[in-house]
Amino acid sequence: MHWKTVLKAGAVFSAAALAVTALAGCKKEEVPVSDAAYLQTLEQSDIWVNSASASVPEYQIYHHVHAFLDECAIADGSAVSPEGKTRKVLFLGFDGMRADAALQLFEGTNVFDQSLGGGRQAASGIRTLAAQGGIYLAYCGGEAGTNTEQTTSTSASWTSQFTGVWGASHGIKTNDDVKNLQYKTFILEYAEQGLHTALAFDWDQYLDVNLKEEVKLALSNPQLSVKFCDIDREKKDKLKKTEAETLELYNFVAPGNPSPDAPFDSGMRDWVLARMAAGDDVVCGIFHNIDTAGHNYEFSPRNAQYKNAVYTCDSYAYEILQVVTARETLYNEEWLVVFANDHGGIGQGHGGQTLEERTTWIATNRLLDETYYAEGYDGFTTQER
Repeated sequence: MHWKTVLKAGAVFSAAALAVTALAGCKKEEVPVSDAAYLQTLEQSDIWVNSASASVPEYQIYHHVHAFLDECAIADGSAVSPEGKTRKVLFLGFDGMRADAALQLFEGTNVFDQSLGGGRQAASGIRTLAAQGGIYLAYCGGEAGTNTEQTTSTSASWTSQFTGVWGASHGIKTNDDVKNLQYKTFILEYAEQGLHTALAFDWDQYLDVNLKEEVKLALSNPQLSVKFCDIDREKKDKLKKTEAETLELYNFVAPGNPSPDAPFDSGMRDWVLARMAAGDDVVCGIFHNIDTAGHNYEFSPRNAQYKNAVYTCDSYAYEILQVVTARETLYNEEWLVVFANDHGGIGQGHGGQTLEERTTWIATNRLLDETYYAEGYDGFTTQER
């Protein structure tokens, strides 16, 4: 059944009115939004490579990375393509960035209110990357109503992208769960093959709780060239307010030379650029402040603070892309670049199964294999469970 005709009990809230703020300090207005209308608004744009019914399950990012690197001969700390180029991977996460916020970067207008003016900036990382390959409608949250259903939240979503499976397999369905080692992240997998890999976030929960078994494994094996980093963490001589089990684990993910801008997304940009300059093969960093703006103000491109956080991260991504281009010329490198978000949001939260929370996006400089597309996705599940 096509997604536009589906109305699932408990998932559609077309009668509900959402309180939204058009600009900071302005009076809130009631704007009714429905699940079906949200997807319909998105699909009316021609920026997407795929249709809504062929939305990509977010875990396919893992398989996209493997398809790129597994063609290589991996030896002596490098992945060399059949053409003799050194292959590398850059993954940038845009935590909490809704699909309609990405759309606004392309359309140049606010899709909800034409009077609010443009949303297009010249130096756009997401738009630049999509021009090199494509941008796709995708989804998080598992297959709704099945055993794979998981919260539309940070931990479950990023982990699915890094492991290639839903939380029913990797162990994280909520932000409080711990990932098992049966399904490893591609960050750890390629470190075990001898590549230099790195992952940074500025949310201690993800490293201290969700990925703690991988962090322990990395700490216990100094031969692994893998770095897990909480960019705004300071080294301490005693444990304080943290979920880390030991001081050793706490300090293991602290940056050696923290950026003065570490709590901000510019600090993540600086860390990613530093790891690229150090020669890492797989570099992953997650921008966090779009999600922060959503929780503090509203997950909506109608909101000025949220929209500005989107523009800021997008501009940092553009800066990083310029370095990728330069490295490909200077060092005979070939980069797979993937940008993605983990979940959407509604009001000032997320975690449920509405389409404003489930609908995500993926941009990449190498087109996704069409076998990664869902079949008959209706916004909540595919035809075949």
